[in-house]
Amino acid sequence: MQALHFGAGSIGRGFIGDLLNESGYDITFVDTNSHLNEQMHQQGGYDIYIIEKEYQQKFIPVKQALSPVTQREEIIRQCVAADLITTAVWADNLGKIAPLLLVGLRARRQAGKAKINVIVCENALFNGQILRRELLNLGETSVDELAAFPDTAVDRMVLAAQRDGKDVINVGVDYELVIDRRALIDPESNPLRGAIYTDNLQKYLERKLYIINGGHAWAGFVGHLKGYDTMQQIFADNSLVAEIKESMRETARLLHVKYAFPLAGLEEYIQFVINRFCTPGVVDTVQRVCRSPVRKLAAGDRLAGPCEQCEAAGLPTDYLVKGIAAALHYYDPADEQSVELQRYISEHNVSQAITHFTGIKENTRLHDSIVFHYAGMMS
Repeated sequence: MQALHFGAGSIGRGFIGDLLNESGYDITFVDTNSHLNEQMHQQGGYDIYIIEKEYQQKFIPVKQALSPVTQREEIIRQCVAADLITTAVWADNLGKIAPLLLVGLRARRQAGKAKINVIVCENALFNGQILRRELLNLGETSVDELAAFPDTAVDRMVLAAQRDGKDVINVGVDYELVIDRRALIDPESNPLRGAIYTDNLQKYLERKLYIINGGHAWAGFVGHLKGYDTMQQIFADNSLVAEIKESMRETARLLHVKYAFPLAGLEEYIQFVINRFCTPGVVDTVQRVCRSPVRKLAAGDRLAGPCEQCEAAGLPTDYLVKGIAAALHYYDPADEQSVELQRYISEHNVSQAITHFTGIKENTRLHDSIVFHYAGMMS
């Protein structure tokens, strides 16, 4: 079987390339990085190292590594020959690969080849539909006759590194790729081994956003108030880790009620997340985790989203409220959104800021609770 994959970055090689290899595909990579393409050509593939297994080496064979700048015709030929197409180029770059992909898909049609699955593995909501829209914007009205574009949820720790002068990827042993099976050409097929196929992708998207991203943000904002500079300092503080877990458990109760996720399974998921954040040798800054606080405070996002839903369902919100209050205190002069947040608070007040940035209405129990926690955090 042949797979054509766009994007040889950390996710592309460290996650999707690994799954393609395990699924029995001969892999052709497409990337603009000529140095990396040459390295994969010379090695016949690339190495990944599994962090939790004492950096055990794993070699991923590659059939070809092609440049969209200088090897367009060969990429089109590989598109025609492919049994599966995948991407990991960052969501913002889907528009850049769309023109070449469209030429390849049209060449498949001219060659009499069947419709193909294009599995978009970007860390963005409704990622398959983003690429589909890019193709529609290019004037291809029969996109759905050329390919299927299932949405996915993508999660694996992947860290670019160098070993012996070569570009490699350090990866976490655990991963999750969830695919909306309803959008596959054959909903009963399993084109990628190791993926989860679901009729309800939304619940997995929310589990990741609320527990992983929400827990990480909660840790960063609260840890910042305690004076920590790195996430490793935060996760070395056992009392703070206990609170981080409780914030995740509040969200877990919501997901249990809303989607019938088993509580025991969610507790295992929380521990998996904590273990990831505590991975030895991985250094992350509070500044990076807390950047763009306006986006992270937005209605429906990782903090306000589960907090409001917990409140509506009559579930505890004590720790989620604390996370929102801490986020409202966050200030980094180098972060535009942080400056915007603090300017709004100083020009108005925190009560108005809560409603303005989170959508949580004034004169409600939840709003008053955030104000109370915010005041208690004043230095």
